[in-house]
Amino acid sequence: MPLVTCQAILGMGGFFILLGVAFTLWNKMERNKYYNSILLTKRDVKEFVTHEPKRPWLNAWQIGGRISLIIGIILAIAGGVLWLVLY
Repeated sequence: MPLVTCQAILGMGGFFILLGVAFTLWNKMERNKYYNSILLTKRDVKEFVTHEPKRPWLNAWQIGGRISLIIGIILAIAGGVLWLVLY
């Protein structure tokens, strides 16, 4: 296996880790923007305090971020191990 392949696997791992962090931060920003933007228009403050009913679409970025982080960490470990074993 050439060195370029190990570097590509490490690069993809790094990319997915950065993507996972970006998705997680995007989720936090979207959730704060949603709950803070409707605070002034609400008649009931219970939803703001308890976040009930749950909004599953607000967690989509978080789930995608976690999946990307897991894939990135696995690729980074695999690329690192291959690099150390082969070279």
